[in-house]
Amino acid sequence: MTPTTSSLTSPGQSPAAPPDTDAGTSREASSAAPPSRTRIIGLDVARALALLGMMVNHLMEPDGWTAEIFRGFPSALFAVMAGFSLSIMGARGVREGGGALAGSRHGLIVRGAVLIALGALIEPFAGTIQVVLSAFGICYVALACAPRWRTSTLAVVAGVLVAACALSHVLNMTVGEPASLVPVMSGPYPAVVWAAYMVIGLIAHRLLTRSTRAQLLTVLIGTPLAVVGTMLRGYVDLDALFESGDLGALALTSIIDPTAHSGGLIDMVASISGALAVIALCLLVFKGGWWSFPLQAMGSMSLTVYVAHVLSAGPFLLEDAPERLPVLGTATVLLGLALATLIRLRFAHGPLEWTMRRLIRLATDRSRPGISRNQA
Repeated sequence: MTPTTSSLTSPGQSPAAPPDTDAGTSREASSAAPPSRTRIIGLDVARALALLGMMVNHLMEPDGWTAEIFRGFPSALFAVMAGFSLSIMGARGVREGGGALAGSRHGLIVRGAVLIALGALIEPFAGTIQVVLSAFGICYVALACAPRWRTSTLAVVAGVLVAACALSHVLNMTVGEPASLVPVMSGPYPAVVWAAYMVIGLIAHRLLTRSTRAQLLTVLIGTPLAVVGTMLRGYVDLDALFESGDLGALALTSIIDPTAHSGGLIDMVASISGALAVIALCLLVFKGGWWSFPLQAMGSMSLTVYVAHVLSAGPFLLEDAPERLPVLGTATVLLGLALATLIRLRFAHGPLEWTMRRLIRLATDRSRPGISRNQA
């Protein structure tokens, strides 16, 4: 890992980062391949909130309305933020074209392949946690060309993917086992759902990042949509419809199902609205300062923190384990924030982020000499 060259300065400036180059930003290398980019503090904080939400949901199992906040929304926020990352990593290639465009696409494909492999490696140690990395990796590979698409094209793709999510849920509820033969449309984390979230994140990065007006509107519109969608969860009982044998009613209800992680239209709209509202609020509120640095640090190394959480919590989350592990949950949250802060005070990247950068740099290096036929 590359050490940082700066230390604590003024109260309004993020620790371990040079002076802000723009409001709400600090200068450092990103988690993708070079060159260095300006990190947006609000986006790092949003990633951290997604990670903290998943930790609480996995280990503390809150009750009542608190449970609804942590059910579905953190993982949706994490996926939408992956779309932001996809857009940021592809920005230079889109701007310059040519070899830079090819290099950014290759880098995204390599990143996806590494995530698929990493997801497969940690899955056996995850306990009851459903690991999302492999699904994310598939989406990075499939959407490597997406940063160059027009916003209108991305909007159409997002609409098609959201409709495919609802269709996937209908098939899984009515057809069952045959639908599970299509990996991207089955399981607790079907890739088509995460692809929809990531494309929404791509669009949101273009529209939200630099517009305070768009951020305010997103908070004002997205928050009530998320609340209403969450309230509707208690009015749908698909199990009762399934037992009744009325496939028509089951199919129609499945299309709009508000249940968290279902992929129904109401669930998708509520989850997307909630994720965008949180991101917009973070962009509005978090402009820098020492008080936000632990969250910024955690969000800047989200892959490292996520994998560490899965590997540390997985052995305790077995089928017969207690639903609530509050001591472990509290320790995970506090240690995650503390260790991320300590790492960022010394290094520019988390361990897995640094490794990912190195792998992408090696795989996309265009300066390597060719091999002649005699040498081959």
